Amino acid sequence: MNPHTARWLLTPLRQLRTHRLMAQHGPTLPYETAWALITLRRAPDEAGFVRAWAGENPGEEPGVHYDRWHELSQAEQRRRRQWLHRHGHSPVQLLRLDADLIKAAGLHVLDWGPPSSL
Repeated sequence: MNPHTARWLLTPLRQLRTHRLMAQHGPTLPYETAWALITLRRAPDEAGFVRAWAGENPGEEPGVHYDRWHELSQAEQRRRRQWLHRHGHSPVQLLRLDADLIKAAGLHVLDWGPPSSL
């Protein structure tokens, strides 16, 4: 199967994984960034494509950055604590992507900052 056909057939699965990551991470992860992270995780050979997309959409400084835990609502803090207790890492960290790859791809990722206390 050629890569174009494979990509076309796997699009719904990538969309599902993208929406799942967004739901798990919370409101600070935009669709485009979630899609790019899923693409880097599931199809590392498409890193050039992600890099080209990120170059067309310049925004903030590339790399993994962290939000401020103390500025979150109590409900969001509670949700994150439950997630961390169950999984040990944020949803983005569970993708196990190299931070240098994310930066090289030109992505700005706002991940969960360190909790004030577990």
